[in-house]
Amino acid sequence: MAVSVSASLLVLMLTTRLFQSFIFGPLDFVFIMLPIGILGVKCIVGLLLSSESGTDENPDTIKYLAAFFQPLLKIMRDWFPFLLLNTCYYSLYSNLILRIKPHLADSILSKIDGFILGNQASFLLEPFIRPWLTDFFNAIYFSHVLFFPGVALYFYLAKEEKAFRRLMMGYLTLFLMGIISYILVPAIGPDKFFADRFTRDMNGDTLIRGLDYIMRTGHVSFDCFPSLHVAIPLLVLFYLRDYRRKMLVPVLIYVALMCFTTIYLRYHYLIDVIAAFAFAPAAYWLNDFLLNRWPGEKIQKPPAKSI
Repeated sequence: MAVSVSASLLVLMLTTRLFQSFIFGPLDFVFIMLPIGILGVKCIVGLLLSSESGTDENPDTIKYLAAFFQPLLKIMRDWFPFLLLNTCYYSLYSNLILRIKPHLADSILSKIDGFILGNQASFLLEPFIRPWLTDFFNAIYFSHVLFFPGVALYFYLAKEEKAFRRLMMGYLTLFLMGIISYILVPAIGPDKFFADRFTRDMNGDTLIRGLDYIMRTGHVSFDCFPSLHVAIPLLVLFYLRDYRRKMLVPVLIYVALMCFTTIYLRYHYLIDVIAAFAFAPAAYWLNDFLLNRWPGEKIQKPPAKSI
């Protein structure tokens, strides 16, 4: 199946009229070859973890290597969804999105915001822009890089494999939903779409400005609808409700801050944030629905722990 998917994508790139003018770059090749890459990783893991090595000339060496690499391979297998989804996300740096749907959705999204607020949220917030406030929200926005892997690592180190696996698969489900939405609803966000209409810059401290530069440099151009910066911590909130209820209040505050942050920093429209509150519960439900029908993965929610 992996070979078939990669071959089909290559044929699509090379033969269809839609992609005749496609600028084929390294990131596109990585995205296309992901299925074969997954197959290769599976084969390597299976080979090194296999105990059926009696036919080899030196079975003791094979067993030694298997025992040596097994913990590393288990870690790689457990965290593979996180690595895979980040790879898929950054493959969107290419021009694939605009080849599939060449018209930006910013005008539609901004009109929805105008209908809800009577104006654009980023324009309404301009009088309140302050350097210290920009620094604060840049730090909140940057913390997204650490938030999900930090929560996942907590469950992983606590050896709560069921909770970790459910969290990781929920992340995968939500991220795939987000990527599909980015392809179908490409938008660059208020910061670029209304660049010539803003009267105040988002200036802050030198250090925090460096974080802002990192985030904007690593920012995919069309990842607006929905805001995964809001949807991912909201999804984590649902899982913490099942496993760590005392963490609900601080994470709920974090979600609220992230909602305001994405709009204040002009990354997202208000409708992008609202959409996150539909995508996150949908991913939570869909993930549990699929896991409950996967052999050996029946979800049994334990009583939520206090810490």
